[in-house]
Formats: sequence, C-alpha cells, structure tokens
Amino acid sequence: MGYAAPQPSEMFSDATSAPEVAERFENYKGALSGSHQKAASSGGTFVPGQGIVQTGQGEQIAARVEAITKGLAPDALASVQGELDALKGVTADLGKDWSLTFPNSSGLVPYDLEAPAKLLVPRMTPLRNSIPRGKGVGTARQFRRILGWTNSSTGGVSDAMAFMNSETITNTFGGVSGLRRGNKITYASDSKSVTYVEQGLSDSVTWRAQFAGQGYQDIRSLSQTALLWATMGAEERALLFGRGAAGNGYAGAVSAPTISVASQGTGGAVAAGTYYIKVTARAGGGESVASTEVSTGALTGSTNQFTITVTSEPTGALGYNIYIGTSSGAETFVASFAGNTVTVTTTPVGGGAAVPGADSTANTNGYDGFLTVQADPAQSGYVKRVNAKIYNSATPSSSLGDTPFQDAFVSLYGAGVNPGGGSGQDKRLADPDEIWCDGNIRRALGDFVKSSSGGAAGYRIALTEGDATGGVTVGSVVSGIQNQTTGRYVDLNVHPYMPVGCALIRSRTLPVPDSEVSNTSEVINVQDYMSIEWPVVQFTYDQSTYLNGTFVHYAPAWSGMLIGCL
Repeated sequence: MGYAAPQPSEMFSDATSAPEVAERFENYKGALSGSHQKAASSGGTFVPGQGIVQTGQGEQIAARVEAITKGLAPDALASVQGELDALKGVTADLGKDWSLTFPNSSGLVPYDLEAPAKLLVPRMTPLRNSIPRGKGVGTARQFRRILGWTNSSTGGVSDAMAFMNSETITNTFGGVSGLRRGNKITYASDSKSVTYVEQGLSDSVTWRAQFAGQGYQDIRSLSQTALLWATMGAEERALLFGRGAAGNGYAGAVSAPTISVASQGTGGAVAAGTYYIKVTARAGGGESVASTEVSTGALTGSTNQFTITVTSEPTGALGYNIYIGTSSGAETFVASFAGNTVTVTTTPVGGGAAVPGADSTANTNGYDGFLTVQADPAQSGYVKRVNAKIYNSATPSSSLGDTPFQDAFVSLYGAGVNPGGGSGQDKRLADPDEIWCDGNIRRALGDFVKSSSGGAAGYRIALTEGDATGGVTVGSVVSGIQNQTTGRYVDLNVHPYMPVGCALIRSRTLPVPDSEVSNTSEVINVQDYMSIEWPVVQFTYDQSTYLNGTFVHYAPAWSGMLIGCL
C-alpha cells in the first residue's frame, strides 16, 4: 500500500506559526527545483551505490577543441597547435568517472569509526556489594569470642543438669571451700587476630595516547574506570577465595594431594606407552605444589584408559589440575577436575604449562576469603566433599538432587545432635540465608527437578489460555532450596567466579539474641578505596588504587560449603 505525501505542517512541525510554515515550504520547493535544474545541466548521471557521477566532460572538451581547430586559418592553427594537443592529452583523464577507487585508490570516503570504544567487560561483584564494611585502626584486627557455656551445646562445653540438694551440696568459690551453692557453669572462648593487608593496582597512559585520542575518547578517563573496576574485581575474588599466609593469622598454603592411578586395557582410546602423572590442588587463586609422581606402567594396544584418584584430599583444596607426560619429570598441564577422580579415555595432548615449582595457593600479603575459611573443618560449621553428581543423566535414579544441601542444613542446625550425648558436635541452630554456587550446580538442580524418578514425573506443565495465545517459556530455574529442617526458603545464587563444583552455604546473621555480632562477616578497612593521581614526572599520566584492611569472619561456624558437586 502506498504512503501519502507529508503535509507542510508535518514537514515543519517545529514552526511556530502558519506563515512560517508557508515560507519554509516555498524555500524548500525553490531549493528542490534548483537542484533538479543543476542535475539536468551538469552532465551527471546517477549510479546506484555511488550517487551522482559526472560524465561527458572530457567529450565536451574534445568537441570544442575540434571546432576550434576547424575554424582556424592554417598559420594561426600552427601557432596554437602545441597547446591544443596538450589539452587533448588530458581529455582521457577528464573523461574518467569518479568511483570508489578513482581518483584515489583507497576511495575518498570517511572512516566510519563509532566512538567511544565498547566495553565488553563483565563487571559483577555481588559479594563486595553486599558485605558490610567497617572502619579499622592500627595494623591488625583483634577480637574475643565466647564460643559456648554450660548447656549451650556449643564450644565443646558439656551440658549439665541443675538439680541439687541445698543441704548437702558444697562448692568452692573465691578460694573458700565448703560453700553450699549450685555447681559452677563453665565457658569456652578464643582470641583472634588478623593482620591488615594492602591491595592496589595501577595503570598508565602515555601523553601521545591521550592527545591522539582526543575527539574519540578520553583515554585517561577510560584508564581510571578500568582501574577501578579491576580493583573491585580483585577484591571480589579475594572475598570469595583469597588465602593469606599462616604467620598473619590466616590459613596458609594448601598441601600437595596424594594420588594413585589404575589402568585398563579396554574401554578407551589411549595409545600405547607409559604415562607419568602429577596432580596439584587448586585454591586461593593458585595451585599447590605437585603430588608425588605416579605412572600408568607400560600400556599396550590402542584401547587403554586410566583413572586418577586423589586418595588424600588436602584441607582447602577446591579442585585439582592434572599434569601428564610420556617421560618422568616432563609432565605438562592437561585438564582440571572438580571431584576426587577423573578417567582419561583419550591420548593426553601435551604442550601445556609445566608443573609449578612452588605453591601459589597462599599469598603472603593476602587474607582468607569465604571458601578458604568454610573449607577448613576447624572453622567451618559444615564442609562436605560430595564428589558425586547432583543430576546423573545416565542413571537419574542415582542423582543426589538437593540431598547434599539438606544434609548441610541438618548439620548446621544441629538437628542430629543429642543434648548431653557427648557427640562433640555443636547445636548452633544455624538457619542459612543464601547459597552461592557455580552455574553447573544450578543447572544440575534444574535437570534434577525435570527428571523422572520411579515412574513419577518430577514436574508438570500447566498452560493457561493466555500462555497458549502469547507464547510459552520453556525451561526451569531453581531460585532457592527449601530448608527441610527449619522451613526457611534459602536463596540460590550463581557467583561468576565460583570454582566449579563448589557451593557456599552462608548465614549472614546469627539466630542468637544479644550476640554482639550484627554480621557474621565484615570487611574492615583502615583505608577503604582510594585513588591516587601520581605527579607527572615523565610523559605519562599514572594512577593507582589503594586499600588497607582485612576480611573478618566472626562466626564461620554458622556457615558451610560443599565441594565436588558434579
């Protein structure tokens, strides 16, 4: 269907009066008419993709030269013949059409660079954005904790009944014995001290880069933006899995794992040969020193496979890296894995990074993040190396589903603890607020929900009339897990930097009145985010960020974690 021509009032809708509309419309018609006349008399033609191309100028000049030649007397013609010949010589060039390659081979066209530069950089810092920040002083943070008292069922303090006979009971108070008073209660406490550590990054912009970028982008501003986000990203990783040196009150390095290997001659496609293997533990943003080397022994044929097992998983290990070589001491990186076993079914491809010669799990200038603390049984309320599948697509009936999380809820609450039973386990009544996991765990939980088990569908689809007409969304997302122990709905979130197979089960607050702990974890900084513009001492603009503080875990026993959720 055709479109009606716009009315003058529509073409000049910003005009303030009818006479102004009429005047501008007449000017428009005059300009349009002049353009048509110019096009008709210019000898130009329209070429699709090029626009108006001037043609025929060379031919017009040649015709004029020919007319002049015929009209001149022989003696006059001889005197100007040289100039006329030169003019004819350029008519070929004058007759060429303008195009994308003429008169310049690169084309006289603009460079269509869109400014400013696109920042395709993820910038997610959910922990940093939500954890409270406090003010510190001095060089270290110190605090005291009352871990339990009689009948609290915490801190390892024994329970005691209060029954007594006031006529016969005797106790000693203040060095005075024989006093008829009820039995004394007992306490458990500890002292904590963690050193403040520094963080900072820097960037530099040369004068030439800054001035050359004028009109396109402020390079110094971009540098400062990138530097700030880089620092925030570094802090987010530190809060999640930072690992400090033991001498500063932190966890220290992760030990090397102990491994074994079992080979099979069938079921795989590993070529004949002898393969040497080492494994390192991943934690704190780095790797432990390598395990003792093991060997597959001589494999024959071409259908081999072998299984590597971490027989002793070190405290704090969040996953493992495999190094394999065909000669002793020449192993290179092949792959990472999240559980405690991995089966190699194809011939390992070498050429990766060499086995690290030193530990990088702990940083001398670092502090302990969530995963470091919660993976330590001495501090965490619950840590479990699951090393099994949340959802097993091959045999759905063997899937774990949310069982590992429900087990954690039971343990953190202390539902399985019998008061006075001497189990040594605390009854903390923890009621976690949130779970942070990697994307694979959340997807596995969604697949588990959708799976069928025992002949009964795990879920159903209900379509309303509106869905039928407006479209149906396919898929399921597990946004939370119901705590079967306390009844609380626990939010399930994906953290962008969570190590594969790990899940942090976190209590933000304590279910304890007057605990003097408003937040179970806090960032305490002597100096929070600070940006420094360094004096110009050379042809560069230099800037840095700086923080001085620590991450304090007041009550890690009310949180826990799962490792090796496959």
